[in-house]
Amino acid sequence: MLLIDLLRSRTRIDLRHAVGLLSLASIATTMVLIIVNLAAEQAEDGVASMRYLGMMALSLIGYIWAQKKSSDMIAAEVEHILHQLRLSLFDRVRKAAPDTLAKVGQGAVQTALTQEMQTVSAALPLMLNGVQQVVLIICVAAYLAWLSTFAFVMISVLAVVVSTIHLQRMRKINTATRDAIDDENLLFGGLTDLLHGFKEVKMNSRRRDALLGALNDRSIRARDTKSVVKAQWSREFALIQLAFYGMMAAMVFIVPIFTSDYHDVAVQTTTAALFMIGPIGAVVASVPSFTDSDVALRKINDIDHQLEDALDAQHANEATNGTSSPETLDKLRGALGNIAEISLRDVRFAYPGTTDSPGFAVGPINATFKKGEITFITGGNGAGKSTIIAVLTGLRPAAGGSIMVNDCPLPTDALQLYRDHFATVLSDYHLFRELYGIDEIDPKRVETLLKQMEIDDKVEIDDNAFSTTSLSQGQRKRLALIAALLEEKPVLVLDEWAADQDPHFRSVFYEKILPSLRKQGKIIICVTHDDRWFDAADTIYHVRDGEFVDGRKTITA
Repeated sequence: MLLIDLLRSRTRIDLRHAVGLLSLASIATTMVLIIVNLAAEQAEDGVASMRYLGMMALSLIGYIWAQKKSSDMIAAEVEHILHQLRLSLFDRVRKAAPDTLAKVGQGAVQTALTQEMQTVSAALPLMLNGVQQVVLIICVAAYLAWLSTFAFVMISVLAVVVSTIHLQRMRKINTATRDAIDDENLLFGGLTDLLHGFKEVKMNSRRRDALLGALNDRSIRARDTKSVVKAQWSREFALIQLAFYGMMAAMVFIVPIFTSDYHDVAVQTTTAALFMIGPIGAVVASVPSFTDSDVALRKINDIDHQLEDALDAQHANEATNGTSSPETLDKLRGALGNIAEISLRDVRFAYPGTTDSPGFAVGPINATFKKGEITFITGGNGAGKSTIIAVLTGLRPAAGGSIMVNDCPLPTDALQLYRDHFATVLSDYHLFRELYGIDEIDPKRVETLLKQMEIDDKVEIDDNAFSTTSLSQGQRKRLALIAALLEEKPVLVLDEWAADQDPHFRSVFYEKILPSLRKQGKIIICVTHDDRWFDAADTIYHVRDGEFVDGRKTITA
C-alpha cells in the first residue's frame, strides 16, 4: 500500500506507538467480551459481580482513551503528510516554465491537488477503523482458541478458504475500480468543456449535439463501470455474510459431534463468533477505501514524478548557460533598482518543433523601451506579438541575443529577479479576487483608481480583496489593471487591454490613463491594434513573421 509506504517515509511519529494504541483499543474491546461472558455465567446463578462491573468500566475507559489518542495522532499525521505533498506540488508548479506545466497538464495537476487529495483524506477514517478491526479480530480469535481449540481450528480453516477466494476476486475489483475512476475523469473533462465553452456550445447546434452525445456516452460508461464495482462489492459482502452463517452452523451442528465438553463453552464461543461479525464486516467495508486511496496516491505520485522529471530537464537546459557571479547579480540589482531603459539586442526565441514541422520562431528582435515613454507593439494575428512579450517579460528565456537593463545584461538564472519588476495584464490574464502580494493599500489611491476606471459604483476593496469580480469582460480587465497599478512596479505591460472596452472607455484609456502613467515615469508597453490612437505612443514597433519590421517615433505633445 502506498499510504503505508508514505507513512513510513515521511512520518514524524513512531508508527509502533500508533499500532500499540490501536492494539490497546482492540484488547480493551476484547476484554469487554470476556467480562460479559464471565458475568453471564454468574447471572445464571443469580449473582451480579461488582468486580466485573469495575473491570468493564476500566476496559471501556481504556478503549475510549486509546481510540481517541490513536485516531487523533494518525489523522493529524496523515493530514500533515498530505499538506507536505501539496506544498511540494505547489513548489514544483512555481518553478515550472510555461512549457513544463503545459507538458504535464494543468488539469492533471489540479486534479491531483484537489480530487485525489480529498480521496485520500476522506478514506482515512474508514482505513483506520479497518486496521483496528483487524487487531480486534485477532484478539477475539485468540480468546476463541482459549475457549475451544477445535472451534478455533474449524473457523480458521473456513476463514483461510474464504480469504483466498476473496483476494482472488479483489484483483478484478481493483481493476474495475481503476477503470471506473478513469471513466469518471473523462466525464468530468467533458463537463468542463460544457461549462467553460457554454457560449460556443450555444452558438453551434452540431457542436452542442456532439458534445452532449459524448457526455451521454461517457456517463453511460461511468454508470456501467461503477455499477459493476458496486455489484462486485455487494457479492463480496454477501460472501462474507455467508461465511459467517456457515461458521455459526459449524459451531452449532459440527463442533459438538467431535468434542465431548463443548456444551460447557457453547454459549461463549457462539457469542465470540457473533462478536466477530461486526469487525469483519468493517474490515470488508474499509477495503474499498484502501483501494481508492492507493489509486489516488498513485496518480499524485505520477504527477509529482512528471513534474520532477520535467523540472530536471528544465534545470539541465538552464545549467548550460552557467551561473551568474555575485558581482553580476549585484550589478543587475542596482540596475533594476532604477530602470531607465530595457533593450532587446538580437533576441531570438523558438518553440520546439519536429523534423517535419519546425516550431514557430521570433527574432532577431532589436528594440528599446524607456522610462516615461509609451511603446505600442502592433501586428497581425499570429505575427509573434505575444511570444515577444513573453520573452520581454522573462516568462520565456531568450534562446539567443540579450536583454539589457540600463546596459546591464540579464542572465538566464536571474529571470525571476527581473520579472518581479513587471506589472502585467496579458491576453490570457487571470483576475485574482484577493490582492495577493500587495500588503499595504492606500484607500484614497484605490478610490481614485476605481473612479478613474468608472467602476466605483460596482466594486470596492474589502479586506484586501475586490468585493466582486462578476462583471463584464471589459470591467474585469479594468479591475486587473487596478491590481497591476497597485503593485507599483516600474514596468507596465498590457496585451490588447483595450480590445474589450467600449468606445467611450477606450478613448479614456488612450487619452487619459496612459498619459497619466507616462507622467509617473513608468515604462509602458502596449500590444494594440487601435491605429486611431497611435499618436498616443512615443514609439511604435510593428511585428511581421516574428520580427520588428518597422520601429518609428511619433510626435508627442
